[in-house]
Amino acid sequence: MRQQPFREIARELTRRVREGIYAPDSALPPRLELMREFGVARATLDRAIRELMSDGVLIGRHGSGTYVNGSGVGRRRVAVIGGINPEEDMGTPFDLTVIPVSELKVKSAWKRLFDFDGLLWMRPEAELLPVIDAVGGQLPQVLVNRVHPGTAYVSTDHRGAYHAITKERLALYPAAKVFFLRSSLNSLALDYRFDGFVDACREQGRFYELLHMPTEFEAKLALLHERIPVAPGEMRILVADARAHTGAVMRFAAERAACWKRELLYSDFDNDYGRDVWGVEVTSFLQEPSRLFREAAAKLGRMLEGGDDGEEGVLIAPERRDGDT
Repeated sequence: MRQQPFREIARELTRRVREGIYAPDSALPPRLELMREFGVARATLDRAIRELMSDGVLIGRHGSGTYVNGSGVGRRRVAVIGGINPEEDMGTPFDLTVIPVSELKVKSAWKRLFDFDGLLWMRPEAELLPVIDAVGGQLPQVLVNRVHPGTAYVSTDHRGAYHAITKERLALYPAAKVFFLRSSLNSLALDYRFDGFVDACREQGRFYELLHMPTEFEAKLALLHERIPVAPGEMRILVADARAHTGAVMRFAAERAACWKRELLYSDFDNDYGRDVWGVEVTSFLQEPSRLFREAAAKLGRMLEGGDDGEEGVLIAPERRDGDT
């Protein structure tokens, strides 16, 4: 998908205004000169200029032509695809517009993205990757908490975190049986965590058992009792891709009278609940949504100013909280 020529011209003229090539209150170069430079017809150039006039970048003076707005260019317009949580938006220099994912399900709607100076994709899932690829390098864009080849990103290092804790625990307990509790939810972040776990198992030459966890609590508990044997003094390592399974694991451990760190090890993700909820301190990884958003917005800002390598990604290690499990 290529953006329309008038949008490319509008973006280039805006860049020149921002960088002072066209000074405030100065007249825009003659139409014929710009038409020759961009290789377009008068109608295409006029459409680009109308866009910039509606955005307040340019103003028309009766009988005198088109001028750069002396009040300066307003904040850059950035689309946030997928929405933003209040704790994530700590303030940005952008004029933000939220676009729900549902609005991009029809391919003809993708062209709306080119109305903006840049894009922030909030935790995009696989269904949006074709849109991201279609935009490509035509528009500065940054993925938040997701990783996709060829696209700038700022993400929690889900894969690295799960690789590290799994490798560590496998090395400590070479005879332990290993289980991965996999959610039914389709999520790229959950995939990254599973990939990190699998990497560690392969490096250590260890087999593991994959448990596809149901959504209902009682069904989860029944599956744990069915598939995970507990014997005195024999270690079992459980790794969950999300906090959603922790309640069932805690009940399972209590009903089996399993001793933590002697017969069971367990870790999950984004679990900031304490002993008052679980009865123990659960080993988990905690990410910082507000930091991810701030750094992604800062990266996009640098890209818009031409001072950042857009293909370079940033991985942020989540905080590891070592507990009783």
